[in-house]
Amino acid sequence: MKFAKQLKYIALGSALFIGFHLAADIEEDRTNSIGSGDWQTGLVPPSDSDADSACNVIAGLPFSCTLPTSGGGSVTCSPVTIPGGMTLSSGCVLAGSSPTDFSVDVQFDDGVSDPVTKTINLTAGPNQSPSVADPTGCSAPQTGVAWSCDLASSVSDPEGQALTYSLGSSAPSWASISGSVLSGTPNASGSIGVPYEVSDSVNIVSYTYNITVTLNAAAVIEGDDPVTPTLLADAGVSQTMQDALSVNGCGSSGTQNCLDVFNANKGSTSCTLAGGSSASGAQIEAFAQCVIVEDATATAASLPTTLASTSASSGCSTSTQASLPSMCGYSAWRCYVTGMPSDWNLLENTGGVNSGGGPAAYAVEIPSTTSTTGTVTLSVAMKLAPNYSDHLIKTVSLPVNVSQAVSDAVNGVKQFTLTGSSSTTHNWAAAFNSCQSKGGKLGYAASVTGGGNKWFQPAELPLGVKMVQGGQPSGSSGSGYSCWGKNNNYPVYGSGSDKNISCQKSGSWWRKKHGSGTVQSAGNWSYACVELPSCPSN
Repeated sequence: MKFAKQLKYIALGSALFIGFHLAADIEEDRTNSIGSGDWQTGLVPPSDSDADSACNVIAGLPFSCTLPTSGGGSVTCSPVTIPGGMTLSSGCVLAGSSPTDFSVDVQFDDGVSDPVTKTINLTAGPNQSPSVADPTGCSAPQTGVAWSCDLASSVSDPEGQALTYSLGSSAPSWASISGSVLSGTPNASGSIGVPYEVSDSVNIVSYTYNITVTLNAAAVIEGDDPVTPTLLADAGVSQTMQDALSVNGCGSSGTQNCLDVFNANKGSTSCTLAGGSSASGAQIEAFAQCVIVEDATATAASLPTTLASTSASSGCSTSTQASLPSMCGYSAWRCYVTGMPSDWNLLENTGGVNSGGGPAAYAVEIPSTTSTTGTVTLSVAMKLAPNYSDHLIKTVSLPVNVSQAVSDAVNGVKQFTLTGSSSTTHNWAAAFNSCQSKGGKLGYAASVTGGGNKWFQPAELPLGVKMVQGGQPSGSSGSGYSCWGKNNNYPVYGSGSDKNISCQKSGSWWRKKHGSGTVQSAGNWSYACVELPSCPSN
């Protein structure tokens, strides 16, 4: 019995010893699994290549993918470090976009092992550029006609991205782009390149669409857009008419640009374009002339048939000027005067705004010596210039009160006479001082039998300067002015004598020759004063 008990205790002890070591082995296995990472529980974060395959990131495009991972339980993800614009859900869904390669730091947790943090490097594949070619199905553009063309008909993107369109900096001024539609109203014919850009938000492709604009004369002339000089040339309008429209001589003041006046009035219903869309250059020219004539007729309508009696506003030697209507004297107008006494003069412009067509009368000059008295009624035929076929717009009557015109004249040129001996009549100092005493300047001198070139007292010689005849005054080389007249025999044009006025100012000399003429040795001698404040007597 005692031996049997001993065996019982020995068996029990062995069982406890085996059980203890078995428990210890289990604990050691569990501890090794936790301490040595995830290889026992199966927590496996993705490799870079696995993540690239799952996400397939293209530069600049949105993506969404689930990071491939596994573990002993359900794996959750938490972002540790992540680029802006991206998100990572707890279910390990990574979403967003990136123009370049990028990295994310992610903590993985399977609920069994300790969480594991890993850096995953993802590669952004290249974004391919859009494909661009000439658009298809677009109509041929014409000058003066609104035109549009959808550029998207020949544009595509390999990744299917949304595309935006914009004009290049050298695109014609009439062109614009809205969405993918190029539109505008061409203002000149010929071959034109329209540069534009297509962007997929990552890549930009520059392209030039070369178009050929054909001329549509009716649309150019009758459309809302202004006609340009280039369009007139393209349409075959003559250079003469182009020049006529280019000058500043039209409108109510006679100073407006004629092409501007045409554009402002080309919607007229009384002028029609013969030939329509097939109009020739000559037909377009006739239409332009009709519009200008109509505008001029409307401008002249405000003028009464008989104008108010006019008198001169300035002049002593001549009663200048009896003005013609305000439109006269400009390039688009011609005013022809009849009924004018033979000793009156017509004043004309020949340059400036008038350069488009020759002399243009603007006023009548009445000499103070005229034999005409009373009232003279001039007839003024107001026509458009020869470039507009010398078209008669209106004829008006202009009464001129001759006596009043002459007596009203001031601030002009007046002739005076010196009488006496040769030493007196040829005394330049006397003429100079006479004009000064009247508040004017010596204007020109000539013998009564000879002509003479006009010459004027220089501006730097002030009123009040005295002039002496003969030699140089003593002290004249000093500061200030000194002037004298002197007779010197210089042959001019082979005969005659020169008269000289010499004046000194601080050592510099002013000399002006009097033109050739027969200077009488005795008798009267005439001279003229200018810039007079009134018309004084001799």
